[in-house]
Amino acid sequence: MRKRLEFIALYGLAWVVIFQFFRVIFLAYHYKKALELPSSLWVASAGHGLPMDISFAAYILGIPTLLMMFTGHRWEWYRKTLRIYTIIVVSVITLLTVVDLELFRAWGFRIDATSLHYLETPSEAFASMGAAPVWQLCLLLFALIFLVNRVLQTIVRRITGAFRLTPLWYTIPAFLVIAGSLIIPIRGGFQLAPMNESAVFFSDKSFANYAAVNVPWNYMRSVISEGYSNENPFKYLDEAEAKQTVTNLYGSEGITDQVIDTIGKKNVLVIIWESFTAKAVASLGGLKGITPQFDQIAKEGLLFTNIYASGNRSDKGMVAILSGYPAQPTTSIIKIPKKTASLPSLPTIFKERGWQTSFYYGGETEFANMKSYFLQQGFDRIVDINDFDSKDMNSKWGAHDHVVFKRLMQDLDQEKQPFFSTMFTLSSHEPFEVPTKTVIQGNDPEHLFLNALHYTDESLGAFLREAQTKPWWKNTLVVIIADHGHPLPETRKDKPSEFHIPMLWLGGALTAAPARVDTLASQTDLAATILNQMHLPSGTFAWSNDIFKKGRHDFAYFAFNNGLGWMRPDGFLVRDNIGGNITEKSGALPQQEEGLGKAYLQSSFGDYLKR
Repeated sequence: MRKRLEFIALYGLAWVVIFQFFRVIFLAYHYKKALELPSSLWVASAGHGLPMDISFAAYILGIPTLLMMFTGHRWEWYRKTLRIYTIIVVSVITLLTVVDLELFRAWGFRIDATSLHYLETPSEAFASMGAAPVWQLCLLLFALIFLVNRVLQTIVRRITGAFRLTPLWYTIPAFLVIAGSLIIPIRGGFQLAPMNESAVFFSDKSFANYAAVNVPWNYMRSVISEGYSNENPFKYLDEAEAKQTVTNLYGSEGITDQVIDTIGKKNVLVIIWESFTAKAVASLGGLKGITPQFDQIAKEGLLFTNIYASGNRSDKGMVAILSGYPAQPTTSIIKIPKKTASLPSLPTIFKERGWQTSFYYGGETEFANMKSYFLQQGFDRIVDINDFDSKDMNSKWGAHDHVVFKRLMQDLDQEKQPFFSTMFTLSSHEPFEVPTKTVIQGNDPEHLFLNALHYTDESLGAFLREAQTKPWWKNTLVVIIADHGHPLPETRKDKPSEFHIPMLWLGGALTAAPARVDTLASQTDLAATILNQMHLPSGTFAWSNDIFKKGRHDFAYFAFNNGLGWMRPDGFLVRDNIGGNITEKSGALPQQEEGLGKAYLQSSFGDYLKR
């Protein structure tokens, strides 16, 4: 039995070492890029990539571990099977590794399912390899296959040869348990977020991050999650017609009403409130007594009453807010770093022009692959769960909101101005654990949710009252907005109410008198609106529609699972993309509005596919 356990351990460890060896080859092949990095980042890439190496090694161990259950009486078949299995796995993984070396040079990202497109046109694929050192790569491929296979086959031959007779009643349950336990390294440990690219992204140097990525893990994830089809499943019109239809929606050339002081560079603080639904805000017609601090503060600034989230998940809301990019109904662009790398963003614009940028979140920034996006988009400092004490955290997500607000205040007092800072709250996410006395009584999910909103409201109110006493306040625009809405409370049953969110502008940089802004707009419109107020370029935010621009076309689009919502001042419609039917409709919308919604979905998803 000991030899069987020794084999599983050594076989898995060998693969981890092999993956690290492949990482060294990657750095050596791209030595010019590697030499641009300090040597400490080479080591850091290996260290941060290790969990992903272990994850894929655990995948590889799955079959050998399960088959080991039946080696109690006879094991010669196991040795032969493992020899064949090893040859196949080594050949496939080594091929991916070698092909990736040259494709990274051409593409700038690690090999993924995109490569499968070339199998449809093999002649063009071979033609495109004209500039590549094909023969040298082939020699490297065969050499690596021989070397890696030799090492692993030696382990298989020597250790399986030392197996001894063991009762099946012992091997079967033992290795069944071991096989099941592989889920732990596969998902990267016990943390909330399973293994993803963000778990290994650690630097603002893209090459260092890419060096940390495990090639076969990345390829498998890509094939499973996004496939290789580049066909738009939401094609209703000619592509050019759909694009022109959407372009016309953003076609206003009117001037922008100025509500921000234009003298000097202004600080910007964006507070993204988890699940902050308008249904829980009295000043927006929602429940009373849930967010009294927000309702009071709203009297001091510009309260936007008709804003809709672009998606129904935090990862979609984050991109909508910071990049002005609409949500996808069947996927999320934040999951694919090579796509998010092509997006514009507020932190990028501000950082390029001298602002200090930072992001604060009490939880795991790796969750939903957000960390890779934040690193790509130019945040100088990212503060997350790793920067807080365990005593300040709830049982699942991370640091309580009042703790993160306190850290944010301390840092902003020391921050060089101008700054662009973003904070993302978490306490109003399930399981709605808060560190204060219950105010909204009830143990059902709805009342727990409302109580969590009340806690965050108190934390926000305390933060803003203190912020108003700080020297930096008079030069700051504060934006409070939700990442998405919520089905709770069930005070309304229509779909748009789940996406209706508050947005509030306040701060010393605001010159407009306190007012309610009733313009229909989307979460995605924040980016262009802020930039135009600051007289900064917003042209790259093609999906963002300045709220204060005269003559704008007022609309909001939202995506959920496999459906869309289309909001206009005169009404709304909700469409099921699978069945193709309208599931909800209200107001006097003309017939062509459904076509506009479909054109928007087609064009936005087409843009996503092309990135």
